[in-house]
Amino acid sequence: MLTESGHVVLGLNTYHFLGGPCGEIAALSNHASTAPDDPIVAVAAAYGPTGDVIAPCGKCRQIIFDTSPSIRFVVREANGLTARTAEELLPFAYDWRDAERPQRIYMWEGYESAIRSGAKRQTIRIDDPFRPGQADLVFEKDSGDVVSIAATVTDVRSVPRSELTDDDAKRGGFDTLNDLNAALDQHYPGLQASSAIDIVAFTLSKR
Repeated sequence: MLTESGHVVLGLNTYHFLGGPCGEIAALSNHASTAPDDPIVAVAAAYGPTGDVIAPCGKCRQIIFDTSPSIRFVVREANGLTARTAEELLPFAYDWRDAERPQRIYMWEGYESAIRSGAKRQTIRIDDPFRPGQADLVFEKDSGDVVSIAATVTDVRSVPRSELTDDDAKRGGFDTLNDLNAALDQHYPGLQASSAIDIVAFTLSKR
């Protein structure tokens, strides 16, 4: 393991009939005992008899991810050795940090101005559950920019689509219920009148 200051920490995979720790775990232990305040930035593992670089197992990917998703692993790809972050090697990883973060609600960039002006105060979601509490409204723009607005989810109401009202349309930033339904058909093709939807109400906040 390579630390931020350039220090190298070693670890050895100790085989045992009950299993035994991987070399990465042994190195983590050595790091904790010798340089805990010097963050790990990269990890490389090699097979002893040949010296060939080998990829980390799934358990080690998760453990290193828990330490920091930005730590890089040296791995071999088709064009040779490269460095991939723990996050890249473990897509859809469990991240304990998420429990402390506001929930993220992804929005179409076309709604940003209506949300900022207060014209749009709720969003409709299908199979995308949210709860009352802190949230970040996230706009991933075609330009590649990502904009986040702090908000608070104030209420979540589950109803069939057929029970949407003109008031729901206006709180969603639409002039009429027909306009809202047209937007739903665009965002969720095949949505039926009986389909269950979540109406997520929110207010903008400062954190």
